[in-house]
Amino acid sequence: MAQRSTRAGVLNGLSYALIIYGVMMLACNAFQIRFGGLYQAAALFSGMTSTFLMRGISLTIPWQLGRPGSVGTRLLWLWLAVVMALILVGFFAELGSDLSRRVLAAWIIGVPIAFIAVHVVIRYGLLRLFPGIARNRSAVILFVNDAARNLLSKAPAAGYNLIGYFEDREPSRTGGPLADLQHLGSVSSAANYVREQGVEVVFICLPEGAFERGIALINELGDTTASVFYVPDWYIFNMMSAQFYDIQGVPVLEVIETPFYGVDGMLKRLFDIVFASVVLVLSIPLMIAIAVAVKLDSRGPIIFKQFRYGLNGERFYVHKFRSMTVMEEGEQVEQVSRADPRVTRVGRFLRRTSLDEWPQFWTVLKGDMSIVGPRPHAVAHNEFYRRAIQGYMTRHKVKPGVTGWAQVNGYRGETQTLDRMEKRIEYDLEYIREWSPLLDVRIILMTALMISRDENAF
Repeated sequence: MAQRSTRAGVLNGLSYALIIYGVMMLACNAFQIRFGGLYQAAALFSGMTSTFLMRGISLTIPWQLGRPGSVGTRLLWLWLAVVMALILVGFFAELGSDLSRRVLAAWIIGVPIAFIAVHVVIRYGLLRLFPGIARNRSAVILFVNDAARNLLSKAPAAGYNLIGYFEDREPSRTGGPLADLQHLGSVSSAANYVREQGVEVVFICLPEGAFERGIALINELGDTTASVFYVPDWYIFNMMSAQFYDIQGVPVLEVIETPFYGVDGMLKRLFDIVFASVVLVLSIPLMIAIAVAVKLDSRGPIIFKQFRYGLNGERFYVHKFRSMTVMEEGEQVEQVSRADPRVTRVGRFLRRTSLDEWPQFWTVLKGDMSIVGPRPHAVAHNEFYRRAIQGYMTRHKVKPGVTGWAQVNGYRGETQTLDRMEKRIEYDLEYIREWSPLLDVRIILMTALMISRDENAF
């Protein structure tokens, strides 16, 4: 998470730097002054300074301009600090008289206007295309202490909608309830509430000396699709090996999280749309040929659809070219085995070459799947393994993929033993933990190389 947080911070800072640089170019052009020399130097200095100062402020979260202490107000104060720093540098370097005051005034006033304009376009324009970018995430707090109170004051500005808290102890032992936040019940009831209400984020503000209870809570929450964060005291933080993260300066530990929010989520979705579109357009003749072959080979529909669990454990239809004589759906679904008599002649070729999966690129365009991610399992298998494998549902923190990290590492096809499925889940969780755009490209290339020689495909 620290890596993702750093990447997001760099992108935030560079966004502001580009805006500052661009407004200076426009100001010079408006007053017919050549953009270069000191003007370019001033823009570069201000952009570099802003990259450092403004890296923690996202263009996608609510700014609440004008409200004391809000994100938007803090951004305007930071811009003023950048301007003051530039003025000081110009004063000591005796450069002020060489710059047009009209250009500087237009630039200084124009930059915050541009900040607001870009923020509005991203938050309220791109929101229609990528609704997950700017949407506040529902969250609850477990346990009441000073860390919880600190989090309560900072989380809303970071895009979290706190809906309540869970606590067993009397208010006299915790320093009182969390102000303006609903008490939702005892901590033991939290996992059921999170599961039933679809809460997206859980903050565990673990009291000192309650480490074992915290582990038990994580195990319970592992059967939900919620992101789970520890908000530790420093003693617990130093003992844990989970990755560090912060919410507006409040330290938390990432225990279960998705990498695909904000900028990373937008990059992932854009890649999915472009890649799936290109594949579908280029393979139209191939898909027509497959459809004809499936129809002539055996009775039944060309396309087979079946429910799968997707992002956040929600059901969706996955589509494939039919490769079997039966179409099972329900509580009992038998996995396909080698030399399975249910597989048709054409179906065996399609499964060996993965061409039966081709319609899933359309599912990617719809937004139910991604090009790369954990492979979706049949609903019946999902219900069995979520109870048999600890943390199984964590794989549903991301969209299922047409291909995945487990598959290119040899865990494709039939899983005859629980150990093999556990190993597949380990690779799925490793993918979520270590995701990067380059990892996706690597998996796609590995998939293309192994399709024709994969012994697990049948």
